Amino acid sequence: MRIVNKKIEDMKSSTVDPLQKRQAAATGQMEQLEKEILELKNQLEDTAHLNQRLKEQNKDLQESISNVAQEEASKREEALSRLEELQREKEAQLADLNNKLNAQQESVKAIQEARLKDAERKAKEAALNAELAKKKTQSIKPGASSAPTDNKTSAHIQSEKKKTKAASTPGQETTKTPPVSEAAAAPEKSPQPAQEAPTPAVSSATTVKAESKPADSNFKKAQKLYEKNSYAEALPLFEQVAADSSTGEGVDARYMMGECLFNQKEYDKAIMQYQKIISQNSEHTKAPAAMLKQGMAFEKLADKETAKVIYKKLLKKHANAPEAAKAQENLGKL
Repeated sequence: MRIVNKKIEDMKSSTVDPLQKRQAAATGQMEQLEKEILELKNQLEDTAHLNQRLKEQNKDLQESISNVAQEEASKREEALSRLEELQREKEAQLADLNNKLNAQQESVKAIQEARLKDAERKAKEAALNAELAKKKTQSIKPGASSAPTDNKTSAHIQSEKKKTKAASTPGQETTKTPPVSEAAAAPEKSPQPAQEAPTPAVSSATTVKAESKPADSNFKKAQKLYEKNSYAEALPLFEQVAADSSTGEGVDARYMMGECLFNQKEYDKAIMQYQKIISQNSEHTKAPAAMLKQGMAFEKLADKETAKVIYKKLLKKHANAPEAAKAQENLGKL
């Protein structure tokens, strides 16, 4: 029995005690595991709460993003609609401006045509006045005044012839009719001989020669005044030379009249003088220069379209003239 009890005690000491220790250790581990599990549960709960909060925040963010996107989309649509409206307004304004511009261009064109017609009309009037003045000047000269007298004398001679034929006998019809000079001298009872009848023609030629010298001197005087920039004083002298058709400097004097007026900034009047040369003496050497200066005068009057037309005419009609290069240069600047 003692041995059995001893073995039992040995077994208890060798098996039960370790088992109890193991059980106690296992109990401690279980408690530790329970604590850890509890902590994990707490963490899981915290995580679940956090996830819930994140979900709610995400939902709020999605809603705010959606709202912002909708607001931005509405703003973009409003901005696009405003831009389209502005574009339509601008297009309408551009169309209106184009219509106004076309109307303005038509008006400018009409004004330019009216100016050209007016310039041509004035040039024709001036030419007519110059022609009338020339005729008046010629009628004042002795040679010109003798022509009507000669015509009257010849008519008187014819009437005298008729009277003589009606009153004469058949024998007298064979008598020779006296010369015109003698017939003219007979009714007037002039004491001069018949050979002196052509004297008025000689005196008229002498008068023309005598008058050409003052015209030449006037041109030289005017040229000197022009070179001294005395345009106002040179203008009437050039005008006198231009009005006198007996000299060959009429066109040159007319051109210098335009130059005097141009330098005095009287561009409208200068245009008329140049126009007279262009219309009446288109083949004269001064015609290209007159066209060039006429275009420059229109430029000074801010009438660039008419200036372009004149430059193009100059290039077309006088392509080989020295003034053509300047006209091309001026045309390129317009």
